[in-house]
Amino acid sequence: LLFTLLPPLLAADAMTIDTSVASRVVYQCLYLAGPGVLVQALLVAFFLQWFMDWSFWLSLSTGSILCATDPVAVVGLLKQLGASPVLTVQIQGESLLND
Repeated sequence: LLFTLLPPLLAADAMTIDTSVASRVVYQCLYLAGPGVLVQALLVAFFLQWFMDWSFWLSLSTGSILCATDPVAVVGLLKQLGASPVLTVQIQGESLLND
């Protein structure tokens, strides 16, 4: 199911990105998708371990699930409100790299 539905969705999202803006924000997208998600997942894991008294691996698994979100609704709202194309492409690019 994952290998049949995800590639067409990623291809459709990748075809809508403005490539001139994407080339300017590629490093920001890489930072958000790589170290940004890793640091956030660790912070959530430590919080859950401390607050909920869970094991570290359970906390880390939950943190990684919660931090890798899919901002489809956010991107749609930003386009509808006329937000900056740079912000929209940053969020779209980070989402594509996470997927």
